Amino acid sequence: MRDGTASRTAVTAALMRATHTRVDRPQLIDDPWGDRLVSSAEKTALWQRIMEGAGPDARRRLDQLPSPRAVVDVALRTHATYGGVIIRTRYAEDALARAIVGGVRQYVLIGSGFDSFIVRQPALARAIQIFEIDHPASQAMKRERLAACAAEIPANVHFVAADLSQESLAAALARSEFSRTTPAFFAWLGVTIYLSREANLATLASLATASARGSEIVFNYIEHRALEETRSATLNRIREGAAALGEPWLSGFDPATLDYELRGLGLDLIEDLGGAALRERSCAQRTDGLTPGVFGHIARARVAPESNLTI
Repeated sequence: MRDGTASRTAVTAALMRATHTRVDRPQLIDDPWGDRLVSSAEKTALWQRIMEGAGPDARRRLDQLPSPRAVVDVALRTHATYGGVIIRTRYAEDALARAIVGGVRQYVLIGSGFDSFIVRQPALARAIQIFEIDHPASQAMKRERLAACAAEIPANVHFVAADLSQESLAAALARSEFSRTTPAFFAWLGVTIYLSREANLATLASLATASARGSEIVFNYIEHRALEETRSATLNRIREGAAALGEPWLSGFDPATLDYELRGLGLDLIEDLGGAALRERSCAQRTDGLTPGVFGHIARARVAPESNLTI
């Protein structure tokens, strides 16, 4: 958040999920909630930024569209991060479903933003406890938006307000009904790129100490070399745009050393999928252009049996 307003990346990601739900076929996810949780003022501001940033030719094409929402839909669907937002949600929720079948009974969303799982949770999730961890101001805003939508919050949902730059994940969970002896599944999506390397490593280590053996985490990251890549005009534009919005890219991981780094934190890497692998798994038969980015990855790891790290 900045100046009491919602994070623009959280707003954009929520609208991307809603746009995909309305427009793309076949659907990878069914999440229309961004259309409801994002305010009219935020949608208008996004439309204005799109129109102001469009070149002459693009502006003429956008002017032909029937509504501001159609303009936003087109801009979001052609954004380089669009496919990654959709694919990471599907990946995480598929992994969660398998984990529940395997005995996991807790789901923790770290930096949940405008994620809507708590109000669209499938029947399988009703048997677990769900914890949303987010910055106090961000969480308060989300809860206000949900209340304005008359959304019913199921009894298995727990909100944990925490500024993880000031408090460890383990300490935040300790203030809640989270059980350190019950296997948990963690989703940490769309966050690591905006944190320092030290903050990312500290959060992963804290997760390993706070949760039971066999707990899992899914997180996405960008290859660290993308932070210095200058040959890609698209990448430069996205990076500069994020910085201009007050949400600069700060760090990534090296796929070649991720396994080693996670082991040092008490986690065993299960899977690390880059752009090509994600494209093959999720988009091979698509004809609508939905595709993950070049430098983005989704990783899944498990708390190691011998994990006894302290932070």
